[in-house]
Amino acid sequence: MAKSKMKPAAVFLLVIIAGIVIMVTGGILISANMDSVLKVAFIPSQSFEEDTRDARLDYTTSSAWAVLPGDASHAMDTPVGLPSPQAVPAIDVFYVHPTTYLNRAHWNAPHGDKDADEIVDLQAVKLQASAFNTAGKLYAPRYRQATFGTFYDKTSNGVKALDLALGDVLTAFDTFIADHNHERPFILVGHSQGAAHLLALLQQRITGTALQKKMVAAYLFGWPVSLEEDLGAFPDIGACASPSDIHCVISYQTYGQGGDPARLLDYMDTTIGLTGKPRKGSQMLCTNPLDWRIGTSASSDMHLGGVLRHQKADMPIGPIFPALTGTACGKDGILYVSAKLRSAWQQFKLAGENYHIYDVPMFYMNIRENAVLRATSFLAKHQHQNASTHQSASNQQSMSK
Repeated sequence: MAKSKMKPAAVFLLVIIAGIVIMVTGGILISANMDSVLKVAFIPSQSFEEDTRDARLDYTTSSAWAVLPGDASHAMDTPVGLPSPQAVPAIDVFYVHPTTYLNRAHWNAPHGDKDADEIVDLQAVKLQASAFNTAGKLYAPRYRQATFGTFYDKTSNGVKALDLALGDVLTAFDTFIADHNHERPFILVGHSQGAAHLLALLQQRITGTALQKKMVAAYLFGWPVSLEEDLGAFPDIGACASPSDIHCVISYQTYGQGGDPARLLDYMDTTIGLTGKPRKGSQMLCTNPLDWRIGTSASSDMHLGGVLRHQKADMPIGPIFPALTGTACGKDGILYVSAKLRSAWQQFKLAGENYHIYDVPMFYMNIRENAVLRATSFLAKHQHQNASTHQSASNQQSMSK
């Protein structure tokens, strides 16, 4: 039987891990021949069909969620020195976490996997989702995420694992809309695998529906988005071009000075976009998180502050580091930092000067401020529209008398 082509999501995560030195967990470094190491260490030995997997979570129960408003979680944590968060009223935030299941025992994470859930709760939620805790009420589903090795697999097994994970995210979102959202505006946030699922969700749940008008913005961190061949599939969802734009998408990939994104660019050259056409020759979206414009450069005085990822995950969010670096979107669509960052920011850096792990923490305060700006801009715009509609109706009634 012929092997199926690798799905774009799988290709991109292969970009992240192939040929790199990567920090996994507990300070263990994996290096040398990544091809053989990853096959042995991360790809399940059984086929997807032979694997056992848990049933889909029941998203009407609180145990299916990493974050729900009112429940204890690290989503409401703040960096040292900041007051307790007060969310913008009338806005929700739907967050999808990145890959945290590193076990080769299964193609998809089983429910309650202690290690995977701990990384979600103490790293992803604390250092990514919490950046949005002043923008609205946070919701974050647990899901049967595709295992780390899936993104190195070149067979249909990995494709099926990713499809299963996406199905969970779609179901969680449907439950969020039906049971929790109550027609409130919402922000979508995801990183890496989470961003990939949200990009698909834009196509399958948002564009061309009433939900498009309710979506404040989609922050798709650490995942390549083609302006023409991904966003081009959405007639009503474009790229955010200014700090206060709404109904639009933000995306960037962070690299250091002299970084080598060759494998990431190869992904753009060899995969098919959501339009059904090749991404080759198209432009990768690069939203500069210092000025929130496309393809720009910005100086370090616009950097409001980053927060460090701690090796000890149970530590509180550390102090804010402002004016850390300037940034520039290259012609290749990659976001390059201008500063030579000190050793504290090198601990989880990937080879090729790839700051994938730091996509959100490095720009934490800029993201925090911008999410609130977009939320309040959305509310102000729609309040104005509602007032105008009401006034127009009143005028028509007066004229008819």
